[in-house]
Amino acid sequence: MEIPMGKWKEIEIYETKRRLKEEGEVIVKSGDDCRQEHLAVQLISHFYDIFQEAGLPLWLRPYEVLVTSSYTALIETIPDTASLHSIKSRYPNLSSLREFFAAKYQENSPSFKLAQVILLQRNFVESMAGYSLVCYLLQVFLCLTVLFCLMEMLPENYSTSTLPANLSMMIAEILRGAMHALVKDRHNGNLLLDEEGHLIHIDFGFMLSNSPGGVNFESAPFKLTRELLEVMDSDAEGVPSEFFDYFKVLCIQGFLTCRKHAERIILLVEMLQDSGYPCFKGGPRAIQNLRKRFHLSLTEEQCVSLVLSLISSSLDAWRTRQYDYYQRVLNGIL
Repeated sequence: MEIPMGKWKEIEIYETKRRLKEEGEVIVKSGDDCRQEHLAVQLISHFYDIFQEAGLPLWLRPYEVLVTSSYTALIETIPDTASLHSIKSRYPNLSSLREFFAAKYQENSPSFKLAQVILLQRNFVESMAGYSLVCYLLQVFLCLTVLFCLMEMLPENYSTSTLPANLSMMIAEILRGAMHALVKDRHNGNLLLDEEGHLIHIDFGFMLSNSPGGVNFESAPFKLTRELLEVMDSDAEGVPSEFFDYFKVLCIQGFLTCRKHAERIILLVEMLQDSGYPCFKGGPRAIQNLRKRFHLSLTEEQCVSLVLSLISSSLDAWRTRQYDYYQRVLNGIL
């Protein structure tokens, strides 16, 4: 029996409500275009399936989003997690995330502590690789041309208390406006860490277009700051380590696997290009750029070099650090 399209939508809503009820608490989100959040999570679910089908250990955490209107939604909360911002706020004496991992098991025997920290690091790397590829392919990353141009003019030790009140307020409003207009980004309030060491990305207010408003710029492919590298026993220069090498291998394997399913992902996005979502304001260019990022014309050997270059250009990128600095100064996000 053929089921009408409207009935399928009712079934989908019913199933989502049932899963949300069974799996735990939800938050009510409003203000952003929540349909785009739903699209992002659907795409992440497909990337998760692709990695699972290939038997790769890259890790992603899809979550449920029930859109109730264009600007409201019920979103599943992810249990046993804390944002990087809240971790750094709660433990101000810890100098790094790597130190936080070690502190979790400091009361246990040295051998047990070492084994658990290694397991946490492995889980961290597998999730870092998964989300790094997703952020690159979907362009969920730093996109703050106006912000960076303005911040380049500020003194290095700028804070809102070091400038005249009227100028400080004007700068803050411009920065907030640029932030609101361009991106809901990968700051530490949008990065969660679970009890097993996995890094989880949430809140996808901007994706798919790498030149909003028609402004072209250069930015890091994904977030790979010093504190994230330190968890992999590396540093801002990308010094080799067992875990950082593992991260590179996973990124290469994951990218080669995603290329095999490029048409599957592109088709899902193309189906919604006339939906009016903010990520499609650039028109056909959003789809064209998505296809380009899969680099379907390259050989596998060339893809290996490409992925290594993406990692290299993301290493503690200046713009990523400046964005984190902006979040710390104006929004208090550590």
